[in-house]
Formats: sequence, structure tokens, C-alpha cells
Amino acid sequence: MFPVVLDVEAPTNVLFFTLLKYYLFIGFAAGTVVTVWMLYWIVKYRERKDVKEAPVYHHEDETGWGNWRTVVLTLLLTGGLLAFVEYETFASTGLIVPPATTGDPVYINVTAQQFYWTFTYPNGHTQIANLTVPVNEIVILNITSLDVDHSFAIDSLSVGKDAIPGEHNFVWFNATQTGTFINDIRCRELCGIGHAGMLANFTVASQTTYNSWYASLSAVHTTTTSSGSVTGPTQTVILPQGASTGLNFSPSSLTVASGTTITFMDQDTGAPHNVWFTSVPTGATNPNSAAGQSSYYTLTAGQSVSFTLTTPGLYHYECQFHTGWMQATITVTG
Repeated sequence: MFPVVLDVEAPTNVLFFTLLKYYLFIGFAAGTVVTVWMLYWIVKYRERKDVKEAPVYHHEDETGWGNWRTVVLTLLLTGGLLAFVEYETFASTGLIVPPATTGDPVYINVTAQQFYWTFTYPNGHTQIANLTVPVNEIVILNITSLDVDHSFAIDSLSVGKDAIPGEHNFVWFNATQTGTFINDIRCRELCGIGHAGMLANFTVASQTTYNSWYASLSAVHTTTTSSGSVTGPTQTVILPQGASTGLNFSPSSLTVASGTTITFMDQDTGAPHNVWFTSVPTGATNPNSAAGQSSYYTLTAGQSVSFTLTTPGLYHYECQFHTGWMQATITVTG
């Protein structure tokens, strides 16, 4: 009858589900009493030929308060129940304020933009489409938006907050179970045509794993290349300014000789992008793994990534953040 508390919990999760149980129990009990009482009177006073007219309990010429005791008792009973659950409800607002803690919380800035989430860590490192946090640590998110109203929510934790341009809202949680929760972060405010795809993964790592990952972020460079010193033929593909349906890789169809190093240069100051190969010829090593990328590797204006393609055939690639229109191909000849 009552919802099961999820394995991954936030402080708000436990309290809000407790409140839900209170409301469900009281509502179910009240509904049962009303339904039974109604059925009783329906049966008692159903139409029958041998039943006399129901007595009149109150005549217009009567004086006094009538059935006031019943009215007062009913009001006291319902008022007491509502006062109890309302008190618990308003008490839960205290969880909005970040808690006092003996250690240092993890502060992460969350920025919404059509149609993706950017997570910025204290050292300046940014992630898109994935939020990584340590297990059993207080995490405080500072949430805002760069364009329109959004609503940030982590489903497994039952926490969320509006992302509004020009404002900063805070939410905190303490994740208690490690794992990667796919598409667990979503926007709950209709924000445009790409609203349904405004998703992100939620990764909860052990303290050791998180510390190691965070320490490695200092090795992130503005330019990433998979080939080191380039000695063979080269080709440049531009990611132009203007993240809209008119933006695509330039050129979007390219034919090169085997051994060509292709550098993808991002010139778009309005939105981040990435280069993600969705299919490669049989026998070819996927350039994603060759460059040491994850699916959330990000390019911003001025950054680049390079791949040397040696296996002949057709390569399909895309920008994962604008997959609806940023798609292109490379044909490698023998």
C-alpha cells in the first residue's frame, strides 16, 4: 500500500515518504468511514413501500443550537488531524537549508541550458550529462539557468529545485549507495522542443574512487589529440558558431586518404559540443576509445580533438548534445 523507500536516499526522501504515508493513511481511513456511513444510510433509507417518512430532526420553529456538539466534535477531529500533518509538512522545509557538518561539503554548480546540464566542480572542471559525487558525503548544488526556466531533479533521490535565469537555488543530499544511474537527472519544466532529451546520468562513487577521479582532473587540457606529433596528411573540421538547427560540422561530408589526421575545432561560444563516432568500418578501432574519451567528453570554444583514421571505409559521427541535427560522415579511401 505504501511506497517503498529507494535504495539511494536523500534526507528529504525519507521525510517526504513518511509524510506521504501519513496522508495516505488518514485519507484512506477518512474515505473508508465516509463510504461505509454513506452506504449505511443508502440501504437504511432506500425506497420501500412499507417505510414511513423519515423523521425530521430540526423544525424551523425550533430554538437553540441544534446538533452543535456533533459539529464541534467533527471540526475538532478533522482540524487536529490536519494540524498534525501540516505541522510535519512545514517542518520538512528545514531540509532546504544546507545542514551543519563537521567536514567540508562538496559544492557543485549546476547550470541549465537548452537542452543539457553543466556541472562545474570547485577546481573549475566541468561535466555535461553526468554528475559525479562521493558516497556518504554532503553534496550541495547551486542551481541556475542561462536561458529559460528549467527544473533540476534527481529521480532516485527525490530531490529537485527550479533552475531560473538570474537566480541561484540550493539543494543538498547525501547519497548512500554507489552506482551509475542512467538518465536519473532530468528537467521537469517544459523548456522547449528538446525538453524530453534534457537528461543526465548520476554517478555515485566510493570515496577512494571519487578522490582519485577528482585528482586526475588537473590533467585535463584545452586541446586533446590522439596522435601526438602529426607527420601525415591533415584535415580540419569546424564546429561553427550558432547552436541551432542550422549548425553542423563543416564540412559535414568528408573524403580523406588512409592515415589522415582530422582535427575537430570548436568555434561555437554559445554551447559545448563533442565528437562521438557512432559507427566505424569493420576492423577499425573506434576513435572514441583511441582518444581515451568517454561519452561525456566536451569541447568548448577554442578547444579541439584529433583522430588519425587508417582503416578504409565509412565513419559516422555526431555531437551527442545536438544529435538531432549535428551528424556527419567521413569516408577513408585505401
